[in-house]
Amino acid sequence: MVISNTRSNGEVKYNLDQVRAAYWEAIDAVKRCCSPDGVKASGSLTGHQQVWARDSMITALGVRHLTDPLIQRALAASVSNLILGQAPTGAIPNYVNGPTGPPNFRAYADGSLWWLIGSVLLAPDRGAARKVLRWCEHQDVDNSGLISMQEASDWQDLFCTRGKGLYLNCLYLLALRAAAKLFESSDREEHDLCLQRAARVTERLNRMFWYRGNADMLPHFSHSFSTVDNLWQDSLGRPRWIPTKKRLVDQQYYLPYLGFRAVGEWFDSLGNLLAILAGVADQDKTNIILDFISRHGLDTWPVRSLTPAVRPSDSDWREYYSSINQPHLYHNGGAWPFIGGFYIAALVKSGRYEAADRALGKLAELNLRGEFNEWHHGETGAAMGVRNQAWSAGMFLFAFECVRTRQMELIS
Repeated sequence: MVISNTRSNGEVKYNLDQVRAAYWEAIDAVKRCCSPDGVKASGSLTGHQQVWARDSMITALGVRHLTDPLIQRALAASVSNLILGQAPTGAIPNYVNGPTGPPNFRAYADGSLWWLIGSVLLAPDRGAARKVLRWCEHQDVDNSGLISMQEASDWQDLFCTRGKGLYLNCLYLLALRAAAKLFESSDREEHDLCLQRAARVTERLNRMFWYRGNADMLPHFSHSFSTVDNLWQDSLGRPRWIPTKKRLVDQQYYLPYLGFRAVGEWFDSLGNLLAILAGVADQDKTNIILDFISRHGLDTWPVRSLTPAVRPSDSDWREYYSSINQPHLYHNGGAWPFIGGFYIAALVKSGRYEAADRALGKLAELNLRGEFNEWHHGETGAAMGVRNQAWSAGMFLFAFECVRTRQMELIS
């Protein structure tokens, strides 16, 4: 690939030398993560040495078109070794320690979905994909069309997201579309079923998760009622308890999760960005979300994971947060470069090209300063995690390609 010093329209919106340096450093960082067992989450000796489903497949979004044989062999090994650990239920492991190590399923919720998306792009396996789809069906525990998860079971594996998660179900939608593509020529029944489910997920996310800024929590809460003939009273005529909106009362956005008599109130950056990229959000909602991110300064270090940070006085605070998830740290408002890549992709998808140019420059600076760190302090931007993180590098390359081509393609 040739990286030009000028934009096609003659306008320079970022430090091209810095972006060029970050591009090549990102490729080197991914190479440091490559092993015979697959793409490790980190290429640092003190980092995450396992092949994680979500990390490796997110990395694949940005590097699948590179011709480097080391990277391509590692991507193929990631897909195949994760299949070796597939559970009898169909679930893909959270991570594997090589082809012979025991698979880990602790943070189980999104690994199968990322594997399905990545495998369709890299090395399609219809048999394993069918098992994943059947496993996902069984995560729709209330026949709502949406899948549910235990607490702290997705990428935020030390956080209170639970029940029906926004990020998880946007990812489910993308996985269903990837599966439809996989079965398009071989199994029209499976293809059509995947698209039908995808349409239902889209409808339910917009109906149940989009908060309209009007303090009305009933639409986001009623899914936990056993009887729905009267939304304001139960079957015995007793008034129902409806929570009061306490955070971001006058804002519009997709809520982060819907649990049993509990609703997350913070703005989940990755979930809302995936809603844009997956086509859940229409143009009006897309503009509202992107304006929210800019207005609240989530793009200062692209991008902070959430706002407002959860604090000890909040119902979603957990005692275990005190060790790593203090406000503006880690999952609780830390800045994650890989999310920054999805942010730039969403800007490109929405046609905000100049904003995408500027964000790419900011992400290049952050990644170079932190050596493609896992995460940074949400307020200061200080590198706080592990260097040479595969998905930080991979998503920079994905963002770079989106900006270069003025196109965004996740599953094609």
